[in-house]
Amino acid sequence: MNLAARFTFDAAHRILGHPGKCAYLHGHTYHLEATVTAERLDPLGMVIDFDDFRALVRKAVLDRWDHATLLSEQDPLVPAISTVQAEAPDKVVSFRNNPTAEVLTREAWEAISHALPSALRLLRVRIEETPACSSELSADNL
Repeated sequence: MNLAARFTFDAAHRILGHPGKCAYLHGHTYHLEATVTAERLDPLGMVIDFDDFRALVRKAVLDRWDHATLLSEQDPLVPAISTVQAEAPDKVVSFRNNPTAEVLTREAWEAISHALPSALRLLRVRIEETPACSSELSADNL
């Protein structure tokens, strides 16, 4: 049996070295959807309680990324924004690579899968950067 939940978060990012407008710092309202599966339902007849699953994803991903600036660790904006935003240093999140939709999807997959109880398995993570553009990772294409 599968269970899915959808989340919304807002973040700024830029793609260092991009030849177009994505090179400039800009923001998105992202949508993240995560799907888990369990071989058996729990004693209450659930894969996992929706509130528990939402809390797990919030702690694993959204608390760090919502209203944050997501940048490549090579981006010169990392120290600049960190200095200006000294009261919230955790809201400047740096990644080994550019924070593309694909990289964010992979990072969300890793964070959620590590946070899941052993009886659950992550099946799918999808991140929409805009209503027309998304990235998806599933257990089938790992």
